[in-house]
Parts: sequence; structure tokens; C-alpha cells
Amino acid sequence: MKKKLTPEEEREILNECIHNKKCEKLTRQYWNLVYKTVQKTFIYKNAPLVREEIEEVHQDVFVQLFDDDCRRLRQYREGGGRNLAGWVVLIANRTALNHLRGKDPHSILGRQYLILFEEMKEELDIKKETDRLEARQKLLKILEAADLLPTLERLVFKLHFFHELSLPEIASQLNREVGNIYTIKSRAVKRLKELTAE
Repeated sequence: MKKKLTPEEEREILNECIHNKKCEKLTRQYWNLVYKTVQKTFIYKNAPLVREEIEEVHQDVFVQLFDDDCRRLRQYREGGGRNLAGWVVLIANRTALNHLRGKDPHSILGRQYLILFEEMKEELDIKKETDRLEARQKLLKILEAADLLPTLERLVFKLHFFHELSLPEIASQLNREVGNIYTIKSRAVKRLKELTAE
């Protein structure tokens, strides 16, 4: 269990993340806290505890924190009875609730792509040939669109969805900050959604 940070330590890792784009310490500090918060939100809402879904929301929390030039982190104000950990918990809780309400576009889209890739890899038993053909056509459309992504977005997307690497694993392989990889994945998914919109 991570030790509670002093206000000075919180300011230091927050500034490092916001101003220097180095979010590794912040990610490490709050990684388990975010996971437990998402899990507790699922339990509170009587949602099924599906590990993959919880991990997806867990990753989406960090996308929320680091996306748009760390907008959510910039909104944090010290004092007022809430420390940085409390702010991160609030964002995690809201992200999980939005996911459970079906409003989180990252989660919904991510699940749709994962389902399509699973269909491709395992050739699920689809009773109707038309359903299988439709699924393959959708997958082909996604694969074609993925080739149009900028190089780094395409690489992160394929490593995550084809090779099933976690975003922290990708960050380690590409020698980049985890927060940067979350943002790249988020942009790739958003761009794919636009490219494949009918």
C-alpha cells in the first residue's frame, strides 16, 4: 500500500505531470487506489465484477486525467477539504458511474473493438452466415481505418488490441510515459470512430 503523500509531495508530482508531462509517479502513486475505487463503484451499483471491464474503466480513468493536456488534473484545487488523492478518487468514481450508465465513449467503443477482434481471433460460433459476414465487414472496415492512423497511434492501437499488451507494458516498450500512451490510445479510438462512422 502506498504511503499517503504530504501536500508538498502531491504538489510536486502534480506539477511534474502537468508542466513536464512526466506522469509516471502520479500513475504509480494512484494506480491501486483508482482500481479499488472503480471496483467499489461497481459493487455499490451491483454491477457484475468482470475483471476486463474493471481494468478497461481503470485505464479510462487515467485517460480522463491525462487527456486534453491534463485538463482534469489542472482543475484540481488544493484545499477545500480534498487532497489530490480525493480528487483522483472523485474522477475514478465519476468515470466508473458514466461507464455503468453507458455514457463513456471510450469504454463503449473499446468494448466494440475488442468484441470484433475476439470474433476474428476465435471465430465465434455465429449461427447466421449473414451475421458472420457483417461482423467480418465491420472488422475489415476497422482494420482498413487503422492503417490510416498516424504511425504512433497505429502502433499503440495494434499492440493493445492485437497483441493484448496493457498500456503500461506499451509505455515501457516504447520508453514513454504511461499517461502519454493513454492519450495516444484515446486519440486512436476516437479517430477510428470518426473514420468508421456510417
